[in-house]
Amino acid sequence: MFTIQGMRYKDENKIKALHQAVIDVIMNEGFHNLSVAKIAKQAGVSSATLYIYYKDKKAMLGQVYLEIKAIFDAKLYANFDPDNDDAKGQFETLLNNYANALNLYPEKAMVMGVFNDNPDLIPDDVYQQGMELAQPVKDFYANSLRLQTMRNVSPEILISHTFTPINNIAEIRFRDGKPLSKDDIQTLIEMAWEACKSKKLN
Repeated sequence: MFTIQGMRYKDENKIKALHQAVIDVIMNEGFHNLSVAKIAKQAGVSSATLYIYYKDKKAMLGQVYLEIKAIFDAKLYANFDPDNDDAKGQFETLLNNYANALNLYPEKAMVMGVFNDNPDLIPDDVYQQGMELAQPVKDFYANSLRLQTMRNVSPEILISHTFTPINNIAEIRFRDGKPLSKDDIQTLIEMAWEACKSKKLN
């Protein structure tokens, strides 16, 4: 499919190939070897092709980041209501959705982890845009604090006891060629809730 962008033709298939090439190179060689030449070779296009669609590599990586973020957020927020007063139920929904998304898209999850650990790979405004897409999670934590159903600690501490453990175990399973099991997910969610719930619920 071709669409017109300014005076140039925008080949969506080539863009998809370039985006997939970013994932493939990161997975196979690491982000330190993420050169334009390697991305282009993996995508089966010339290096000059990348500059038809993006001003530079960093701009393209920013779009790959937002594309993966959109895929995960669509799964993450399914049946999730940050304003629902059932904090435990919404907590379980959120983390269960996240674990299932990791199982569906393990390579994209690992690439997203690279971007999150190395935000300088993408434009600052793009990374900030990605962070703004996490507003439903922030709203959920704020509502939980208002209801005193979760501990009043910094978001970084909450994340370290919720998403981070799931990420770590998912990566171990993925490297072993396995998904997160139902028992893995249930245990991780139960332990996360015990760590994050308000002391008044004990």
